[in-house]
Amino acid sequence: SPLITRRAMASALADPCSQASECAFRCSRLQLLWHVDFERKVLRGCAEWTVQRSDGYALTGDSKPKDVDDATVVLDTKALKIEAVRVEGKPATFSLCDEHHVFGQALKISLRPAGQGDGPFQVSIDYETSPESSACQWLSAELTAGKEHPYLFTQCQAIHGRALLPCQDSPGAKFSYEASVTVPEWATALMSARRGAAPAAAAKPPDASTRVFAFHQPVPVPAYLFAIAVGHLASREVGPRSLVWSEPSMVDEVAHEFAEVESFLQAAEEITGQPYIWGQYDLLCLPPSFPYGGMENPCLTFLTPTLIAGDRSLAGVVAHEVSHSWTGNLLTNHTWEHFWLNEGWTVWLERRIEAKMHGETWYAFSSLEANDSLQEAVSRYGDSHNFTKLVPTLRDIDPDDAFSCIPYEKGFQFIHFLGEVIGSKAFPEYVTAYIGEFKMKTLTSDEFKAFTISWCGGRGVDLSAVDWDEWLHAPGMPPVRLSLANVEGERAKELAAQWLRPQSEMDPSGCPEGAAAGAPQGWRHQHWLVFFGCLSSEIDSEPSHALSLERLLRMDEAYGFSASRNAEVVTHHREGRASLSASLALTRIAQHRCVAVAGRHERESNAVITMW
Repeated sequence: SPLITRRAMASALADPCSQASECAFRCSRLQLLWHVDFERKVLRGCAEWTVQRSDGYALTGDSKPKDVDDATVVLDTKALKIEAVRVEGKPATFSLCDEHHVFGQALKISLRPAGQGDGPFQVSIDYETSPESSACQWLSAELTAGKEHPYLFTQCQAIHGRALLPCQDSPGAKFSYEASVTVPEWATALMSARRGAAPAAAAKPPDASTRVFAFHQPVPVPAYLFAIAVGHLASREVGPRSLVWSEPSMVDEVAHEFAEVESFLQAAEEITGQPYIWGQYDLLCLPPSFPYGGMENPCLTFLTPTLIAGDRSLAGVVAHEVSHSWTGNLLTNHTWEHFWLNEGWTVWLERRIEAKMHGETWYAFSSLEANDSLQEAVSRYGDSHNFTKLVPTLRDIDPDDAFSCIPYEKGFQFIHFLGEVIGSKAFPEYVTAYIGEFKMKTLTSDEFKAFTISWCGGRGVDLSAVDWDEWLHAPGMPPVRLSLANVEGERAKELAAQWLRPQSEMDPSGCPEGAAAGAPQGWRHQHWLVFFGCLSSEIDSEPSHALSLERLLRMDEAYGFSASRNAEVVTHHREGRASLSASLALTRIAQHRCVAVAGRHERESNAVITMW
């Protein structure tokens, strides 16, 4: 539509989290030369941008601010040392503005006299990062699995791309890139891009102590999806388009854990009706200091090692990151105020993948259990708080401060509700059309609304039940409650109820009837989280129902919690679920086991990991 075309071309001024001149100029392509310096903990090199004038003000109808100079490109930076700037190969005048406490320093580059006309023209910036860069994690050898070599990884979401390179650090500013990275000879470099041959100018390493890796990303991406990792790494093939990477000591374990990735990719292609266009889909298992479960960097998903359970029970996180290859990476929220468009759609697609692989009851189970987390988050903020809106206001706010499960789960519930309104037969066609319309682009909530109304109007779909303002701009819980049958959740609650029965109703082994045979058929770790939650809630509300030590031991023997490597089962860290009474009871289990183990095997002294 004309509205969509104008907004996409404008890459509008409205991103409150960027100081770059997106409306006046578009940085469409990056050529990057980097040297990784582990000793100084910096990346140094040259970023060369292809810059084109873009009269976004005229396209959007906005008046041009008086302080906007047609001959000055403004980029975002944060704690970068800018050494030199060239325009079309000639030295250029540049300056760094006063530092904003959240958004860093704007870098102003004069295009005069070399940058005449509309371009494109080349803007080259020699620079290096700071050892304190908020985008970089420099790990000493002691913090790695191998204990022999240091490690580097980056995390640019939400607005840390500017601490890695001078750029238009807004999700609305997408660019393709090529990179050549020089690293120590023992190291392997990986990026959020396809691996490829190094450019001729950088194909040979400076000396025998280094080597060069090259990358290219032909699909435009925003700065928050720009990533690099450098370490002592090995890989294994787990699918026709996928390798897993990690430190050599754990690579086989990682390969086993994430061997289902091709099934996730194929399911997502079928559900979206759109092919996977990124070429490779690799996974990198990082050291434990990685602060997220996963990060959807294109071509190279970053994952935490806490997902390694030995039984693939936590590999579902990969389904979420795979889904981002369509919803988030291929079509992207225009600013962080529209983050729900990334995450709400991705949670929906993740759950459709789960349903396809494990049965339709899993869609309802995941959705309803996650609703508890949504209620807790809204309650924590207060139901009138700005951050509980699907489209919050983020002016002068670090978007990291606004992140919670709300854009994920409230966003998902809006997509689910639209699916019910549009209908189960038409909704798959709508999904394919939506992704097809916005792929390789960015969009706002208003554009999403306009597309949905237009698509549905052309097919006679009645959207009168959709209160757009209430869903998008009202704080608090969603205006329409989920209406799904939680079959799997009821199974978990019933098992918990059995363990709370009087001793007289237990079988001779001290377990509920049949429990000694192990977990029920088809049981997954999400069932245990509900099971634990039910026990905790009951004990909190009625302390006299606390389970005896003997019964807790029988439970552990029946279900093998002590031997589990599933981090969620072992720690039961669902927020607000672990009660003091349960924790104390399980501490007694740990003490009991520790004494028993010490008596049998003196070299064994670790307590049983609690199941809560």
